[in-house]
Amino acid sequence: MGKIDITLRDVIQEIPPKFIQLLTGKKAKKLLDTSLPEVKERRADFLVELEDGSIFHLELQTQNDKNMPFRMLEYFVLISSKYPNRSIKQLVLYVGEKPLKMKDRIKTENLSFIYQLKDIREISCEELLKSDSLTDKILAVLCDVRNPEKYFKELLTELYKLPERERKDYIKKLLNLLTIRSKLVEEFKLEVKKMPITFDRETMKKHPFFKDGKKEGLKEGLEKAKREDIVKLHKKLRMDAKEIADVLELPLDFVEKVIKEK
Repeated sequence: MGKIDITLRDVIQEIPPKFIQLLTGKKAKKLLDTSLPEVKERRADFLVELEDGSIFHLELQTQNDKNMPFRMLEYFVLISSKYPNRSIKQLVLYVGEKPLKMKDRIKTENLSFIYQLKDIREISCEELLKSDSLTDKILAVLCDVRNPEKYFKELLTELYKLPERERKDYIKKLLNLLTIRSKLVEEFKLEVKKMPITFDRETMKKHPFFKDGKKEGLKEGLEKAKREDIVKLHKKLRMDAKEIADVLELPLDFVEKVIKEK
């Protein structure tokens, strides 16, 4: 399983409310076990019970797969046997860069099977940004982002208000998803320069985003970045020393010192 697939599964396990509602027209009720036992175990990407008692099965695809209809049929049979007498809605959501070319049905003499197939860029980025859930807003990067500057500015501003560990986790997920939305990378870099941000050393070593040689992985670079973060949060977001110390998880006396120096 690739990094993108893992990140997407990780993100949607938090049940992004607006995202699910846009896909189904209904609210998600509770997350279901995605393992589907059989002679060989199958695990769906996402399985949730909706508010009307029906089952929603979502598969996320980064590439076109000519065998997708048969895979979805297999999932349908397994889900039906595990949750009998339930209405089942299936959707393959394509998140790749190349044009969508998969088929959404099987039609033979003895079998007629159909499921929903959608390109994620058909979903409004603006609708997801209105959500109170950060998972909705992170997923919005894969949709039709018509105003990247506004999107990244709003998202990064919200992320900086989180505790450092939680913020880094969301930023890593965002960076992973950006690897399949390469056209947005430059816009993201421009907004990062305007906002306070510190990437951990491991991320800078491993992520393609930093392969342009503009790393600040040394101790001196990280120290400088922390100081810049403090100044930007103080000036741009008008946060006081205590708020900045809490967000960046830094000693209060260090934050106060940097503010006085500037």
